[in-house]
Amino acid sequence: MLSILLILFAVLLVIGTPLAFAFGAASFAYISISGSISPILIIQKLFVGFDSFTFMAIPLFLLSGMIMNETNITKRLVDLADSLVGQFHGGLAQTTALSGMLMAGISGSANADASAIGALMLPPLREAGYDEGFRVSLVSACSVLGPIIPPSILMIVYAGVTTISVGHLFLAGIAPGIILGLSYMIYSYFYAKKNNIPTRSFQGWGHVWHCFVRALGGLVMPLIIIGGILAGIVTATEAGVLAIIYGLLYAMVTKSLTLKALKLCIYSSLRATVASVLVISFANTVGYIVTYENLPATVLKFMHLLTANEHVFLMIMAVFIVFLGMFIDSNAIILMMVPVFAPIALNYGINPLHFAIVFILAVATGGLTPPVGLVLYIVAGIENSNIAACCRAIWPFVFMMVFVAVVIIFVPGIALFIPMTL
Repeated sequence: MLSILLILFAVLLVIGTPLAFAFGAASFAYISISGSISPILIIQKLFVGFDSFTFMAIPLFLLSGMIMNETNITKRLVDLADSLVGQFHGGLAQTTALSGMLMAGISGSANADASAIGALMLPPLREAGYDEGFRVSLVSACSVLGPIIPPSILMIVYAGVTTISVGHLFLAGIAPGIILGLSYMIYSYFYAKKNNIPTRSFQGWGHVWHCFVRALGGLVMPLIIIGGILAGIVTATEAGVLAIIYGLLYAMVTKSLTLKALKLCIYSSLRATVASVLVISFANTVGYIVTYENLPATVLKFMHLLTANEHVFLMIMAVFIVFLGMFIDSNAIILMMVPVFAPIALNYGINPLHFAIVFILAVATGGLTPPVGLVLYIVAGIENSNIAACCRAIWPFVFMMVFVAVVIIFVPGIALFIPMTL
């Protein structure tokens, strides 16, 4: 009977049905045909899908990130990054990568970072002579650092469906995110050298200090969030409230946020939250049906037939999640697939935190990968870029993400060192 749900869901996606309604229609078709689950229970699961204290952090972090973006902090972080690496080969591209790492500590959302970084960096990258495909792909890849470097909305959703600490998840994402950002910077260096992109001179440590002081307000925010969670002072949801209060205080001090802009931030964050909650709720019903049909046990038997090696299992799982991520919302993948694969990972003896960070890297990679690659389309839409050229240029960045995921699979200590030490 599970095949009915999967086939109908695939058909609805192909004909362009919104993701949340595709989940809902497939779920209700399943219970109508099978008759094995009460419709009342499905309605309850819809409510339970968003009745979570942890999930309340999603709109709070979205709003805090939008407030900080309105205060012009993005420009200040870019100026700081440019003062540090702008003088090297590919300095502007390296600035974009470093800005992506710094911005990730504020928004936690790839889509938000794509809009903020893209609007600021695409014009100067174009003027400096960077190819259309490269500059769109670079900004897209840097935006995907948002769900990996804390705070991360994807990690909050993951923690909401498991027993893993949000704080530990946040810490586990730091090293992989930094390695990815550095990989983008190295690639940008060789790209610029090969294509004779001009460089500029170093503007001095005095300029670096000036930019650092101006960007300090944005740099402090992630420290407050992560420090508060790790110290046990606040939960992830309470940290979201703390982030909003900090953002408002920063805006008041810098006099950079009008009442009209604040209303727009609230409206935008509510729209994004409603869209996420609809997907989360309906995906939760699919996740319940998948568990009810005992799919995890079936997949476990199949995986043991394929391999007894935990590394091979993680690679197979990652490839499957990347494939799903090409077509399906990241939050939905977490809600549907974590209940399937997390118990199997435990059976293989894999550390739950190790599995979680590999899963999130795979989901983020899927969101960047053609043919759908939502983040890529958002950035390409800023300048109406040729999407075919962007799809060709994105593959080196996808390869870097896959490479980092493979390294984490075989050397989990890279991701686990910080959470296990603190």
